[in-house]
Amino acid sequence: MATAIVTEASYPAHSFPGGWGPHNTTPHNTMRCLIMFQRISPKLLVPLLCIGLTPAAALAQAESKGFYVTAYGQYSRIGSSSFSESGTLGDGSGLRAEFGSGSGWGADVGWRYGNGWAAEVEWNYRSHSLDSLQQGGTNRARGGDFASNILLVNGLRRFPTSGAWTPYLGGGLGWVQEIDFDIKPAGSGANRSYSASNKFAFQLIAGIEYALTTNWRLTADTRWMRVGSVKMDNERGNSGGSADSLDYNPLSVQVGLRYSF
Repeated sequence: MATAIVTEASYPAHSFPGGWGPHNTTPHNTMRCLIMFQRISPKLLVPLLCIGLTPAAALAQAESKGFYVTAYGQYSRIGSSSFSESGTLGDGSGLRAEFGSGSGWGADVGWRYGNGWAAEVEWNYRSHSLDSLQQGGTNRARGGDFASNILLVNGLRRFPTSGAWTPYLGGGLGWVQEIDFDIKPAGSGANRSYSASNKFAFQLIAGIEYALTTNWRLTADTRWMRVGSVKMDNERGNSGGSADSLDYNPLSVQVGLRYSF
């Protein structure tokens, strides 16, 4: 059951029943306060306690409006994927690709609205090494990579404090310009490449920003991106073939340098 919470600024003490008000501390009025607290739904207690524990300066802290630009480096991981490879030079079905660590870089241009919200356009490139390509206990590749080039539009909810730290959460929608999968076969055959384009992606973001100076900021965040299962057609090495279908859902940690105008 919801209960209204009033403040001294809203109602003077003489307007409360029985003369109860913010400055009245009689036992009778203390009991009224306890009854009111007990009637608050338990689901509201956690956010109320969090608000109560947050310094007033942090709650009152505001951001200025303005543009910002960021450049970042990225460490990325991606899960293994089972797929089939068609075409005359393809390895057929029952393939499982295992990927190692990846790296990437990117940049964004954003706008702070001054109320804790921000929006940005981000470009990202990343590549993951192909560690093995297993088929029935046999490794079919000596190397390769799984890479992407993606453009995203992100929305961020920033939580400015009275100090130098600004945590933020967000999400984004993206256009996959290209996903590319390269295979260096274990034997003497030619390298094979597959690609797909014009796919949809989305990502979730959680990070923190640290003010180095008035304009320069250091950023660190983690981002989980999902493209899903992707069928890629031959680019070279296997005419008429395809790789169907590999999962592309990377998880990354990135560190960047931001300039706020």
